[in-house]
Amino acid sequence: MVKLFHAHFFFDAIAAVRLFGVSLILLGAPAFAETPAVEEVLGVLGMDSAQIAELAEGQPVAYTLNEGSDDEIAVGLVWYLPVPLAKVAGHFRLENSISLDVGVTAHGILTPHSGADSLAAVTLSREEAQTLLNAEPGDEFNLSTQEIEKLKTFKQTSNQMSNKALEEVAGEHFRAILLQRYKAYRYGGTNAIAPYARAEGLDSKPALELRQAANESALLARYLPALHKAWLDYPKALPSGAVEAFPWVKKTVEGRPAAILRHRVAMDWNGGVLVLTREFYATHSYNSSQWITGCLPYRDGTVVFQQVRSFTDQVTGMASDIKHIVGRKLLKDKMLKFYERLCGSLGQCP
Repeated sequence: MVKLFHAHFFFDAIAAVRLFGVSLILLGAPAFAETPAVEEVLGVLGMDSAQIAELAEGQPVAYTLNEGSDDEIAVGLVWYLPVPLAKVAGHFRLENSISLDVGVTAHGILTPHSGADSLAAVTLSREEAQTLLNAEPGDEFNLSTQEIEKLKTFKQTSNQMSNKALEEVAGEHFRAILLQRYKAYRYGGTNAIAPYARAEGLDSKPALELRQAANESALLARYLPALHKAWLDYPKALPSGAVEAFPWVKKTVEGRPAAILRHRVAMDWNGGVLVLTREFYATHSYNSSQWITGCLPYRDGTVVFQQVRSFTDQVTGMASDIKHIVGRKLLKDKMLKFYERLCGSLGQCP
């Protein structure tokens, strides 16, 4: 009798679970979140079947992405490495995976307690200091109207300074700008990013660009809706398991030193790791960018994918189509250097 009771209970439980699952499907929500196949993920990223098949050759495979505005350039890159996932994932879990970045001369992490001294390594040469102090609306420096006015006020009182003192004080002002932009973003999200003043009264708005980039991610929208919403609504709380950091780097961009502020969020997903990176401030040359980088177990190794959406006024205006072609090639080359550094560090470059 007891066995019969247990049997009825067991089959009733199965029936209830099935009914519960059917009801959720009818309501448009899956009963259980199934782990998608890697091929499916790559398809959502934008690769076709022929491109996915190319991965077996062991070379990076680039593919095109839709671009939502005239100032956007976007590239996707995927490659297969015959390396255990754990080894690759270790690189992606680092707070500041600077070893994979090219051209970095200084770097660090900003925290809520950071002061301008945290950016002490961000210095300006005499030429850059003069360019900063003479800044006008334009593309020499990415500055807001308010930041430019403050620099002008300072310059009016600096006539008696030596060149050396002027460089040092200009550096202090610049570090203060960086710190203020970090704090504005950290506590106000994309909406708090000040526009860049451009010539003829036109502003570039990295706040809108970064929201556009987030909304263009089919991967986040489909598989990680909670993270997607948090990414858009930051500084609202991130999902459980997400780890954030605020790295900064000083590097050479188009032959000039540049300081770049980043927001990085990493979390385990689908057996691998996913990393979101926003470059919410760059000194010059481009306005902002979003990087989505991830690694997943695939065949006997790991597949690594990266999507970059970068925004720059340099690809707008006359001959925009040609500028976009050149911009995508430069961006792809930059991503390939990331790949070369990663496979080199793993000892698995083809």
